[in-house]
Amino acid sequence: MAGLFDALGTATRGLQVVQRGLATAGHNIANAETPGYSRQRAVLQSAPAQPDATGLIGSGVEQVSIERIIDRFVGLRLINETSRRASLETESSIYREVESVVNDQLANGLTSKLTGFFDALDDLANAAEPGQGVARGQVLAAAETLVDTVQRVDSQLRGLQRDADRGITAMLPEINSITSEIARLNGEIAEAEAIAPANDLRDQRDRLVLDLAEKFEIVSSEDEDGMVAIRLAGGVPLVSKRIASELVAVVDPADLNAFDPTFSQVHFRGSGSSFDATSLLKGGELGGLIEARDGIIAGVIRDLDAVVFTLSESFNSVHRGGLGLDDGAAHDFFTDLSGQTTVDDSARNFGIAADIDPDQGGSLGNIAAGAVPNPVTGGPEAAPGDTAWVEELKNLRTLKVTNYLAGDTTGSPTGSSISVMGRLVNVVGDIGQNARSTSRALEQQEAVLSSLQDRRDSISGVSIDEEVANLVQLQANFQANARVVTTVNFLMQALLDAL
Repeated sequence: MAGLFDALGTATRGLQVVQRGLATAGHNIANAETPGYSRQRAVLQSAPAQPDATGLIGSGVEQVSIERIIDRFVGLRLINETSRRASLETESSIYREVESVVNDQLANGLTSKLTGFFDALDDLANAAEPGQGVARGQVLAAAETLVDTVQRVDSQLRGLQRDADRGITAMLPEINSITSEIARLNGEIAEAEAIAPANDLRDQRDRLVLDLAEKFEIVSSEDEDGMVAIRLAGGVPLVSKRIASELVAVVDPADLNAFDPTFSQVHFRGSGSSFDATSLLKGGELGGLIEARDGIIAGVIRDLDAVVFTLSESFNSVHRGGLGLDDGAAHDFFTDLSGQTTVDDSARNFGIAADIDPDQGGSLGNIAAGAVPNPVTGGPEAAPGDTAWVEELKNLRTLKVTNYLAGDTTGSPTGSSISVMGRLVNVVGDIGQNARSTSRALEQQEAVLSSLQDRRDSISGVSIDEEVANLVQLQANFQANARVVTTVNFLMQALLDAL
């Protein structure tokens, strides 16, 4: 039979639940601006009913636990979209850097220098002075400017590669620190949740998982013990329960980078194994830097190599058919690159042929401007006023030739038929187009991520207005339960007085 003590117990439990509710609301309000915090709420249920002669009589309320308000689907999408945004941000930044190096809108652009070289050939073709000394000097100066520009662009692009490599290496200690912290929190959460939900620890871990997702794409899952497992692409476990593997920078003598033997590969070390995991690191800031170093910048360097090799070979081939002022021998104008196995590194090896460059013991007279032997002297050299062969050299500005592509072996071009100038314009244009495309993709991705973050905040974020409303309700509940206690106390006192 339910009595006054039962009513007192019901009111007491109600007061205890209200007190815990006040603590939860206060905790939410205090963490309203804490990054990654998920608001919490008490999970309540009716206390077990007590049997009575008239039936079961309720015994109040009890608090089962305190839960985080989260949407797991939104959380998983945030991880994926965070990686993509960080990757696009890195790639967009790299494309801007590359574009600034090869920007043809500036006076020192590649195409402007190649145009200047062909313009100097125009002046040589129209030179009236015997021997064309001034015009020949201008051709050499324009060619040297072109060579200097090519080598400057190549050097700057390789400098960007080195910066990306240093960025890769510098990021790994931070990544290892994050994975170690996730593994530590895994252990603390498992221990804490043997007693009660470890909501704040889970928020901290989720924040770290997002931080890790900014570095590269990950696959995250949770086991029955509440521990998070982090895997790389291909299922390689980076964090498993309380154990975190490491990513380390290694210069592998068996697999040296084609551009620079000091460039590092990223090796996975854990569970007694060690292997090159560079290809498994996609997306995020780290994946973006790897793609920049080994993909974007490497591709531009190799495209420049192919353009330079095509220019050098096609120009030298035509130049050998003309005559200079000194002798009737065939001379190269640019450094002969045909001895290379492939077209790679042509920009770095590009230069003026020794026969033409006075600084190397050559002569401006060896510039093949003439088309026929000297009719006056009968010698094999061209007449001083003969510039007919320059027309053949000038035609290379628009003449379609079979272009070399990156990696082609010398003597076996695999590209399309287009002028060297056209090919260079396409290469530079592609860089600008890719820069704009990546920038637009980044803007779209930021909008997607912002929408997801807003969705997450609407679900898990703390609303001060809502918490204040809860406090008002809790205050009313407290007063009502206190009134029950007061009433029971009055009745018990009256009963005792009656006795």
